[in-house]
Amino acid sequence: KSVVCCPLSVVFFIYLQKFIDYMKKFFVCFIALFAGLTAISQDIPNMTKDYDLAGYPSSVRYMKFESDSTLKSQRTSFIDDYQLTFNNLRQLTERVNYIDGKKDRFIEYKYDNNKQLVKKTLMEANNKIVAVTTYEYNYLGRLAKAVEVEYPQSRGGANTVERTEEFFYNKKGLLSKYTLVSQNERENKVVEYFYGPQDSLIHTISTFEFTKNVDKVTFKRDYKHDVIEKITVRNDKQTRRETFERNDKGLIIKKEVFNAKDKKLLTYTYEYDVHNYVTSEVAVNDRGVKTIEYYYKYEKDKYFNWTKRITFDSWAEKYTEIRKIDYLEKEYWYEDLKDADTKRVIREN
Repeated sequence: KSVVCCPLSVVFFIYLQKFIDYMKKFFVCFIALFAGLTAISQDIPNMTKDYDLAGYPSSVRYMKFESDSTLKSQRTSFIDDYQLTFNNLRQLTERVNYIDGKKDRFIEYKYDNNKQLVKKTLMEANNKIVAVTTYEYNYLGRLAKAVEVEYPQSRGGANTVERTEEFFYNKKGLLSKYTLVSQNERENKVVEYFYGPQDSLIHTISTFEFTKNVDKVTFKRDYKHDVIEKITVRNDKQTRRETFERNDKGLIIKKEVFNAKDKKLLTYTYEYDVHNYVTSEVAVNDRGVKTIEYYYKYEKDKYFNWTKRITFDSWAEKYTEIRKIDYLEKEYWYEDLKDADTKRVIREN
């Protein structure tokens, strides 16, 4: 029996080891791909998750206006009014802005066969092109270059203005350098990124060509690699320091702001509901006086996306925001199991 059993166990071990090696390679490739997609979504807010939307929205009409509690929250003046349209991959395909209920400037988004954003076009309501941005990616699918061409003639200007953004990565696939070159020299800058343990960002250095200013931002992190302190320095002189406290979900519950002389200016405190929506934001100065006192009240749909948010300033109703959300007819249970964006299942009630 030992003569038969031993070779079988060895063969089994060899195949098991090969399988483990294969899965390691697969896992590394998957992480690299996911990191690339994450980087893209951070640079370009073109996914439903960038707008804190769960499920499969097909369109969202957003309106924000000032409220007057004595008039029972009647609309007194619009602050923002736009509509977002998404495809069945949760990608933004169009944003239309409205003024006084009439269509104004709008943006169209185009994607390639790899589901990557390749073109963004800003147009007037009469379809005249205002600006076109094209995107290029490296072989790992990470954003490498974005070129924007602005056409001022849509507003009576004569010449075009071009801006080129480039993204460079280190051997680990982390963003190491960003450059912006524009025909408007005031915009030109270079940003370098530096990482520490567990590839956490520890500081950035931004160099501005026109002003010659050099800004350095340093991040201090806790054992979970969450930022607990942020120090901003311009030309070797501190301009601002911020400290952060978080709850067990990683949400900021307290923020302290210090000036160039490290004197505390403001202390912010935040509270959240069970769906991680902020319900209160209070700022107190160094004399203990409240300078900001905002409270938020929500109405939500069955996917816990908020459809109405009222902002209270010291308990007086100040702003009302409305999101009318239409959804695609999809099998959420199966689609969300497969979807790499949410990593969770949304059940229909």
